[in-house]
Amino acid sequence: MMVLMVVAILIGACSKDDGVDYCKNHGVFHADHLDTVANLIIEILDDGGVMGSLSIPNVASGDAAESELMELLRESRNIFTLQSESPCAVSVTSVDANAEGLEATFAANCGADNKLGKIDVSLFDHLSELEEVVTSVTTSATSKQFAISRQCDSPIFRLD
Repeated sequence: MMVLMVVAILIGACSKDDGVDYCKNHGVFHADHLDTVANLIIEILDDGGVMGSLSIPNVASGDAAESELMELLRESRNIFTLQSESPCAVSVTSVDANAEGLEATFAANCGADNKLGKIDVSLFDHLSELEEVVTSVTTSATSKQFAISRQCDSPIFRLD
């Protein structure tokens, strides 16, 4: 009986409770902080165009901080970089402030024959107050939505 109890204690101590793992079961926590995450929407067109928008909640404090953040967002490389066979011409088309935060829109022309390999979100490198970015990427063939969190080593696909 004592051996059985020791084995049960050891198994319980060695197993992880995935129910509270922030990265594995993010859907449990996600709805509680939607007002504090940025949203990045990217659409990749068949002709090599890339269109998108970024919404950032109010994470900057004060007019000076908001102005600095708006200036930062005017450079697309501070938001994301596109990895492709040939360079893409990327431009931020607007950065606006509203009651909820900031909105930036952007466009890129990569060329129809240019293979786009990867999109790197670089926003975390420039905005330490931001903890999570929900990203949606759409092509003519598929659509993916995932979160990128400072707390997790890989993208989070289970948001619900």
